[in-house]
Amino acid sequence: MDRMSIQKAKIEQLYSDSYQRLLTMARLMLKDEKEAEDVVGDLFVRLAEGTITLPSERPESYLLTAVRNNCLDRIRRLSLRERMERRLSLSEPGASTENGDLQRLKEMIDYAEMTFPRQTWRVFQLRFDEGLHYREIAEKLGISETSVYKHLSKALERLKEKFNPTSI
Repeated sequence: MDRMSIQKAKIEQLYSDSYQRLLTMARLMLKDEKEAEDVVGDLFVRLAEGTITLPSERPESYLLTAVRNNCLDRIRRLSLRERMERRLSLSEPGASTENGDLQRLKEMIDYAEMTFPRQTWRVFQLRFDEGLHYREIAEKLGISETSVYKHLSKALERLKEKFNPTSI
C-alpha cells in the first residue's frame, strides 16, 4: 500500500471509531443536530483533503479538541438572539423559531436592558453580543474575572426566573 492509501485507511478507521463520540459532543455544545453533523463532517473532510494532519500520538484526543474548538468558533459567530435562544432553550434544537419565540426573546432583551444594573448589562452585552471571553471582558471593564462570572450568572438567573419560572 502506498502512503496515501495508508493515510486514507487510518482516517476511515478513526471515523468509524470516533464519529459517534465526536457527534455527541458537538450536539451537546451546539444544541443543533445539523450543525453538529457539519462540524464533525468538516473535520473529516479536512483530514481527507490533507489541510490538517493528525499527530501520531493520541489522534482521538486531537479530534475531540478540534471538534470542541470548531463548536466554540460557531457559537462565537452566533448573534445575540441565537445565543440567548440556545442558552435559555426557547425552542427545540434545530427547529425554526416561531414569531412567539421571537417576541419572547425581544421581551427578554428589553427586560435585561431596562432592569439589569448598568455593569451587569454591559458584561452581558460584551459576552453575548460581542462574544468576548471572561478575561477580555474583565480587562475591558477593569473588573475581575470572578466579577464577570457573577454578573453573568445573576443575569441568566434573573432571566430564567422571569421568563421560565417552572424550570427552576
